[in-house]
Amino acid sequence: MTAKLHLLGGSGRIGRALVDSLVAQPLANVSAIQIYCDSTKGAKVEAHYAASTSPRVKASGYSAFNTISAASKPNPETSSINKHIVLNLRGINNKKQWLNQPLDSLELHTRSCRSVVEADLWMQPGNEIIHLSSLLCDLIEGPSSLADICEGQESYRRPYMVSRLHQEMILSANAYQHSICTSFLRMPAVYGFEDDHLSPWVLNSLCKAKLRGQRVEPRHPDRIVYMSHRDPLLVWIRALIGGSANQCRMRTVNFLRPPMLRLSVSALATLVKESPRLLSSAEAGQLQIMFEGDAEIADHDFDFHLTLLTTSISELLVDH
Repeated sequence: MTAKLHLLGGSGRIGRALVDSLVAQPLANVSAIQIYCDSTKGAKVEAHYAASTSPRVKASGYSAFNTISAASKPNPETSSINKHIVLNLRGINNKKQWLNQPLDSLELHTRSCRSVVEADLWMQPGNEIIHLSSLLCDLIEGPSSLADICEGQESYRRPYMVSRLHQEMILSANAYQHSICTSFLRMPAVYGFEDDHLSPWVLNSLCKAKLRGQRVEPRHPDRIVYMSHRDPLLVWIRALIGGSANQCRMRTVNFLRPPMLRLSVSALATLVKESPRLLSSAEAGQLQIMFEGDAEIADHDFDFHLTLLTTSISELLVDH
């Protein structure tokens, strides 16, 4: 079965890394990739992948994502494609944007899902939707109250979390109404990018304190953080797209968690203080660092994730 992969928001960090990976190591079932992004970026993105012929990579504005099914528009280039996989990466994760432009951010989250619902995916059986959501949705469905989860950041976290859950409700309803297999990837904080030092998150603040010669003391040491490195995350997403991970064939709607580390901010501060020393799995256990996710877990995976985290901390401790 030959599939065409549609990436909504494919010019972002995760989208670019995924396309780079698929061009370098193509999947047997993906013959074409269509990236949807701001129209001002389309030509530049397509030129970057011009040399790739298997898979073919093209880029266009978001408005082009409407009638994507081969059933709706006969086309010699798509005649061999009998499946469409939509990967929706479009969303606002930037804290400053949620604080400064909350209405625009809410509108974009809704619009990104409405464009998927209003497309003609239902016209061709076997199509799939994979939507990048947030691990914070797990917390909303847990025993803690919304006030406890927001922890004094109501102006940012509350609308972000509720809008992410709203996205899931829209796409779930679409999945059940049209029997379209839909998977929600509840994403933790993702690191491992060249511009990690620009991200306004707790790990950066701890590293910057050490670089300034200050005490590495977190304000909320007991807060739990979840972190996934880019490289194993891409391997996991590739397995979903390629079909070697069969979660998407279990139910119409699936809630999936990528491989990730679970640790307290206090444990994260300890890693920063002791960097560049590597951490053994036994020492990680003493710090109550755990490996979680829906992928099959093995000891070597835990050690691999620990090494990735400690290496990234060492790189962040270089004064940029």
